[in-house]
Amino acid sequence: MLQTIKRPTMKLKMIPCSNCGEPMPELRLTKAGFSYCVTCSENGLGAGKKHGIPVMMGEGDHTWIETVIMDDDQFAQYQRNEKALKNLDKSNKAEMNRIDDDKNMMGPVTIKTIDGK
Repeated sequence: MLQTIKRPTMKLKMIPCSNCGEPMPELRLTKAGFSYCVTCSENGLGAGKKHGIPVMMGEGDHTWIETVIMDDDQFAQYQRNEKALKNLDKSNKAEMNRIDDDKNMMGPVTIKTIDGK
């Protein structure tokens, strides 16, 4: 036999969404801090679309990837910085040159046998 559970309905105070103007619960603003409705949030219209940038952290065997989440304005600034870094004249910057590409950084190496010769 099927049973139905009757849940009490709550009367929520509704306020207009700051983005589309549709009614949304006031608790979304007071408790969660969102001034826009769920629909605007799902469509990326509330606080703008988000972008994720993977960043490798650590070194050697202790590396991991973290994802940095940023909004449209931050992402546009990130892209401008990356483009400027790519176009930067690196000919006189020692820290920008890849000095270890074609050079043996170990120096001269002498291979000895077990008897020391």
